[in-house]
Amino acid sequence: MSQIKHIIIFLFALTCLSAQVTDTAAVSVPPQDDVAAPLTMAAPLSPDAMPTVAVLDFENNGLPTYEVESLVERLRSTVSSTGVVRLLDRKILEKILEEQGLQQSGCTTDECAAEVGQLLGAQYMIGGAIGKLGDTYTVEARWVSVSTGATERTETITYEGPVGGLVSKMEDLGWQIIGAQRVELETVVADTGTITVAILDFEPRGINALEAQTLTDRFATEINSTGRAILVDRRQMTEVMQEQGYEQAGCTSEECAAEVGALLGVEFMINGAIGKLGDTYTIDVKMFNVQTGTAERTKNVTYTGPVDGMITEIEILAWLMMGLEPPDYLLEKQDKSGERLTDVLANFILNYKATVRSALVPGWGQLYYKDNTMAGMVMGGGALMGFMLYNARNNYKSSKAKAIEFHGLYMDATKLVDLRSHKATSKDHLSDTKRANNKIIIYGTLLGLTYATNVFHAYMLDKSQLASGNFPRFELAFNPELNAPQLRLSIALD
Repeated sequence: MSQIKHIIIFLFALTCLSAQVTDTAAVSVPPQDDVAAPLTMAAPLSPDAMPTVAVLDFENNGLPTYEVESLVERLRSTVSSTGVVRLLDRKILEKILEEQGLQQSGCTTDECAAEVGQLLGAQYMIGGAIGKLGDTYTVEARWVSVSTGATERTETITYEGPVGGLVSKMEDLGWQIIGAQRVELETVVADTGTITVAILDFEPRGINALEAQTLTDRFATEINSTGRAILVDRRQMTEVMQEQGYEQAGCTSEECAAEVGALLGVEFMINGAIGKLGDTYTIDVKMFNVQTGTAERTKNVTYTGPVDGMITEIEILAWLMMGLEPPDYLLEKQDKSGERLTDVLANFILNYKATVRSALVPGWGQLYYKDNTMAGMVMGGGALMGFMLYNARNNYKSSKAKAIEFHGLYMDATKLVDLRSHKATSKDHLSDTKRANNKIIIYGTLLGLTYATNVFHAYMLDKSQLASGNFPRFELAFNPELNAPQLRLSIALD
């Protein structure tokens, strides 16, 4: 930093300040959170050994229907992908409810859930409600035993924020309600060569059918680009479905997809749903074996941003569904599309506190890090150059006004003596105007350099503190025990 200080001294020779630089070493006490030891998952169970579960549509209390459907679909997707339980098909559930003259949203009691579970052959049922009170969302989920008809477990969520933030909460809820510790599961995929696949149009929830179809087409194109799958032509699939009395828009269940897959002679079928919650989009995709009817792979994506950014997300998802690593160019596109300007600015303001302060008030950022010498030089030099610039500006205006005044007198004069006098005086004031203008340029440039040097110096201070980590940090965190946000001060000890 000494070179920058020497530049300031050179620029402002009239400013002579001497002080000792005091560096304050920051002491840090990292926040201690009580973290429960993660549960160790046992070896994966075979599908036949897993307990069977069905998820009812949750009761809607004050939200748009499509938002509740998207949230419950994410819960279903999470429960299905845990590898702990076997999820029964939603369409079979709807069919049984329709035969009984009930609706999913109307089956809110434990007795109703147990009765439907017995008809389904399920061992457990998951039901609940999602509500909104002002800006606060509440979710209640119940784990009902079909054999006893009693609620064995209840989980609740209270969340305040944009509705898109509920997506991750529903994923956590999916693990909690089945009584398992959340872990990141990786699917080991054997390289078995190419497979035959048919893709049904994704079900739209909160977006229009044309957008869902466009994203489905892009997904199918990228699946084909992986070289891992042989796709059935869309027109051929549509013709077969029409011959059998099916429509793509209505074929969203595993049972329907398996029947269509058998008619097409493919090994795997892929279906899914695309939802929108505020500015957040959700994609839930499932690929299952046509012969066995079991889900081979379930993937979901949560994306916040403009809708065109969904194209990159859906392309990456295609590679993941094939059990392949997405190519680098797609991951780079994802990083660029996911990084919003507001996020960049928020991150900069959070990490570069001195820079922001010095940009607003020169020297303020140096005071933030107790660099009083540099702060005094910046503030004193800036004030001096500002005063000189102000004075030069006034001289310029005064000289210009007098030059114009005496030029007018020169034009009106009739005597030779007056002509010579007014002309000489007007020229003198015009010269003063030029000198004042030159001073304005010089002092303005010096003031600009002072400001730029001040911001750059503050930026370097921030960089050095970020590299060392030896500075206090304030963080806004959520305390689950108090169910309220907290402002935490973090100070590193090393």
